[in-house]
Parts: sequence; C-alpha cells; structure tokens
Amino acid sequence: MRWTGEKSARFQSLREAEARGALSVAKRAELDALLSDLDADEADALRPAMDRMDARVKEMVAEKAHLDAKAHDLERIAHEEDRLLADARVYLERLRERSAALAEDYMRVMRRDPFPAR
Repeated sequence: MRWTGEKSARFQSLREAEARGALSVAKRAELDALLSDLDADEADALRPAMDRMDARVKEMVAEKAHLDAKAHDLERIAHEEDRLLADARVYLERLRERSAALAEDYMRVMRRDPFPAR
C-alpha cells in the first residue's frame, strides 16, 4: 500500500489549505500526487473484488447463453408437440369419418342399426 499515516496527515493539511484558498501551485501538485496515490491504493484494494465480479459476470453470461439455448430447444419441442397434437386431431377426425362411413355401409348392407339398443 502506498498510503501511510504520514501521507494521510499531509493530505488532510493540504485539503485544509485548499479549503482556505491558501494552496500554492507546488502544494496543488503535491495534493494531486497524494490523490493519485490514494486512488491507486483504492484501485489495488478493490482489484480482488473487481476480479471476482468480472469472473462472476463471465459465468453469468455463459449461464445465460446456456439457458437461452435450452429455452430455444424447449420452444422447438413445444412447437413440435403442438404440431403433433394437431396431426393427431386431424387423424382422429379421419378415423371418425371412416368409422361413420363404415357404419353407413353396414346399415345399408344389413338394413338395420349397427348398434341396437339393449
């Protein structure tokens, strides 16, 4: 870490001078350098957390891509199931029509009801 107790005390002194409007050009440069050190220390301190966050973002992006692909596959399957059900309904209607036609043929041939009441 670049930041020390000594730098902290100097930083506070320069900030007070800045607030009073008594900051020379040299002291402004010193304050700017201290601010740069403070920023660098903060960046160093935050780096592990930022690295973990970046890794987590990458994991989540990969997981989203996986889930998007799975959702696409499930949508395709649901669409195919809908088509299968529609085909089954059409086939059932054809079977009913054929059954009705055969019942009519039977009645014509036998001249009676194919399913007499009991």
